[in-house]
Amino acid sequence: MLTQVSLNEHEKKRNLRGKLDQETDGDYHYLGGGVISPTISLESYLLKILQDGPMTRGELSAVTGIPRTTLYDTLVKLIMQDRVEKFSSSKRKRGRPNVYYRLVST
Repeated sequence: MLTQVSLNEHEKKRNLRGKLDQETDGDYHYLGGGVISPTISLESYLLKILQDGPMTRGELSAVTGIPRTTLYDTLVKLIMQDRVEKFSSSKRKRGRPNVYYRLVST
């Protein structure tokens, strides 16, 4: 099943970055090795970001500065805990569909 995502990617990233800045009086910074400053778990950080809507790993990496492989490992853990779900969306007729991650509805 394919789901359409209609938000402009650049606008979405700008809005998300602004919201995170307002909440923390500054940026979160990824320090490597799963460490984020100010102190917050990587899982909690991703859950907070995904509250604004579905995002791809590439979008998450661009917004957070966290490598895509680290994001993938963490997203798999969240999927196994039934906190995040993965779905595909394709606007094109050819090529790979975009894979999005979103919070699981409770």
